[in-house]
Amino acid sequence: MPDDLPPSALPTPPDGFSLRRATWDDLFTVAGLYAACSLARVGAVTTRPGDLRVRWLELGGPQDVLLVEHPDASPALVAALEFQADVDPWTDELDLHVEGKVHPAWEGHGLATYLLDHAERRARREAWLAGRATAVLRTTVVDGDERARSFFAHRGFVPVRHLLQLRLDLHASPPQAVWPAGVGCRTFVPGRDEEALWSAHLAAFADNPEFLPLELHDWVEFHTRDPGFDPSLVLLAEADPGIGVSDADGLDAPTVVGFAWCRAGAEGAAEEGWIRDLAVVPAWQGRGIGMALLRAAFGAFRTRGLTGVRLEVDDVTMDGAVGLYRRAGMRIARRTDVLEQLLVTAASIDDPGPPPLPPAA
Repeated sequence: MPDDLPPSALPTPPDGFSLRRATWDDLFTVAGLYAACSLARVGAVTTRPGDLRVRWLELGGPQDVLLVEHPDASPALVAALEFQADVDPWTDELDLHVEGKVHPAWEGHGLATYLLDHAERRARREAWLAGRATAVLRTTVVDGDERARSFFAHRGFVPVRHLLQLRLDLHASPPQAVWPAGVGCRTFVPGRDEEALWSAHLAAFADNPEFLPLELHDWVEFHTRDPGFDPSLVLLAEADPGIGVSDADGLDAPTVVGFAWCRAGAEGAAEEGWIRDLAVVPAWQGRGIGMALLRAAFGAFRTRGLTGVRLEVDDVTMDGAVGLYRRAGMRIARRTDVLEQLLVTAASIDDPGPPPLPPAA
């Protein structure tokens, strides 16, 4: 983003506050701010240092994370803003997302308004630079944080999706996986199983209206760049080729007929397992493979000494999945609403768009 905007384009922080970019050295301090905010609003820590590190890695580093400080605060950090702007290489859609936090002890100073003003100006400018007439800015609000919900509603944000996080306690041994005849389970083998798993993923999610198919190379990179990637926690449901099932085109179904992509460490709970994706290809659905994969994942997590398992699902597009997870004993632990605001882009490059970021410390 150009840093040559006129001084008038730089929004002035409230009196006594200063603004700077985050660095990796700020990770634990920012995580502490997030913990204080979530404890005050919803009574639980929803983001921990490891989760924040992963998110910053996905952002490409902390250079788009802004910190607001005050000399009377200890630590000095009183608010933070994360902004992400990406153009999807496959759909060409402009994706703009903002997350902001203000320490409970420093509310009432106009910091939330200041940070959102900054994010909106940045979003308009990103859209202008991309040749878009409008921009959609997204954020999330955890269920129970009614003050944040009211604030964003006042600023023109509306809910568009609801994400459910489901959880199961693993202190007791989960039921054993029961596989249908001719189907078994094994772990992913890097360098051998990528194409078969990619094909199963394409088949399983093809009817999801929000599914964006990736080419094999891009899909592998996207799934394996996660710092928590562990091949031994990627479970494949594999069918005996001898029992063959044909799809609508008369072709034999792939050997991999379902999968559970898992990792050790869930967001906000490093001691729990996380199921990132679970799916069964259409020709093999309705045979109990999904439930067997879930129970196999539960068992793998408990063998690792993890105390619970979590996953996230969209309750709008995945109603059937929610029913499966409930039957497996999982319960809704948290609901997060995705909110959107439609913005008109800057009229010209000279319009007061987003302020230039201050140099990193």
